Amino acid sequence: MCVILVCPADVRPDRATLDACHKANPHGAGVAWCDGDRVRWSKGIEPDELEPLIAGLSGEIVIHFRWASVGEVTPKLCHPFPVTATATTRLTGHALAVLFHNGTWSDWRETLRRMPGGRLPDSLLSDTRVAASFVDLCGTDALERLPGRWAFFERDFTELFGDWQRWGGMKVSNLGFERHLHTAPLHQATLKLSSACGYPDTSRRRK
Repeated sequence: MCVILVCPADVRPDRATLDACHKANPHGAGVAWCDGDRVRWSKGIEPDELEPLIAGLSGEIVIHFRWASVGEVTPKLCHPFPVTATATTRLTGHALAVLFHNGTWSDWRETLRRMPGGRLPDSLLSDTRVAASFVDLCGTDALERLPGRWAFFERDFTELFGDWQRWGGMKVSNLGFERHLHTAPLHQATLKLSSACGYPDTSRRRK
C-alpha cells in the first residue's frame, strides 16, 4: 500500500505515528526536505533514524513508508526518487525535485520500453523509479494520467496528484496505518463536557 505524509513546517508526526506507518509499510522509509536551492533526501531508514532526523528539519517535509508492491525489498527502492533521467537509487542526495508514490502502476514496463534508451542504466527497477524518469522527460502533467497518489516535491512548491486526506495537521495518502495506533486518531473530534450537568452534552457541540 505505502503511505505518504506531507507535513507543513509547523507539524511533525510523533513517534507513535511513525511506528504505526512503519508497521503498516515495513519495507523502509524516506524523507525529503528543502535545503537552499535544492531538495535533499534520505531513505532506506527506520523510525529510530527518522524521528531525530525530522525533528531537526525546518520547512515543509515529505515522508514515505514503503510496501514493496513492485520491485524487490531493498533500501535502494525506497522513496523518494530524484526527478532526473536516471532517477538514481542512492540513499542520500540532492536534486531540483523528487517524486513519491502510493499505489501501483501496472503499465510501467511498457512505458519504459517506449522511453529513449539509456535513461535507467541498471536493472534495479520499480514503477516509481520509472515514473521519476518519465516525469523528467514529459513533465508533471504525466502524473495526471497515472494511477495512485503522487507527491512531486520541489524547492518552491509541492504538487499532489490523486485523492488525499487531512489527518493530524498533515495531508496523507491513506489511513491504513491507523489500525496500528494505540490511541484515538489525532483528527478525531473530542466530545465536550457540559459544566452544568457533568454529562456529555451532545446537543451543543462547538465547531
